[in-house]
Amino acid sequence: MMEASGEIIARANLGMRGSIKAGMALPAQRRWKPGDLVWFAEDDYLYLPQAFADLLKATELFPQAAYFGLYAQIGDRLPSGNPTDETRVPASWQDSEVTLVNGHPWRRALSTTSTFGARVKPVLEDRRMMDMAMESGGAFDHTTCLMYQGHMPYPMFALTEPLRSTKDAKDWLRRAAISAVRAGLNGYQAMRRVTGSSIRLLVAPEPALSTHLETAYLASGNDWEAVARSTKKWAQARGLA
Repeated sequence: MMEASGEIIARANLGMRGSIKAGMALPAQRRWKPGDLVWFAEDDYLYLPQAFADLLKATELFPQAAYFGLYAQIGDRLPSGNPTDETRVPASWQDSEVTLVNGHPWRRALSTTSTFGARVKPVLEDRRMMDMAMESGGAFDHTTCLMYQGHMPYPMFALTEPLRSTKDAKDWLRRAAISAVRAGLNGYQAMRRVTGSSIRLLVAPEPALSTHLETAYLASGNDWEAVARSTKKWAQARGLA
């Protein structure tokens, strides 16, 4: 499906984190322009037809934004519309006013997944931090979003949580390593604050313009079964499915 749009760069047998890291390395390897927009996409998302047109318009209306989501958590509100206490909302995070993008509401988001858009310059600058966060266990994408927005990623209870959740000696060593990475990320964030590293803005639509395909995580506000049917017909008509 993508062959008509440009060069295909194949990366095989890398696993989830390896694939993400390989994708994140491409802007530097291919020397993409700092002001360009790149979209990192997992394979288990479904998009509304207008999603990327709205995304491009959002980059114009939010020139101060570095990162963009189409499926994102806004404060404690998941894309499903339900509140959550599974991912921490820092006390320093604030909601924002709505900006209409092609008639659809967008605003500051707290976090998104490993499917997101970004301007190339912040990706180049934040890549080391993102690589580190992938070793922290749990929702590393949420951790990454907290860090580039200037929030401390782990409170004290989260630093020791991996050690409290197992009694197996071998597993304890692995979890001790995770705790060490989390402590390191807190230290890294403290250093970023001291050095005045850039605080990024993440924006996203609410309701979401795409959805995770696991039924427990379907975004609210759209008939995704109908979207899936129309997408399948579109692909079949072009010999893509």
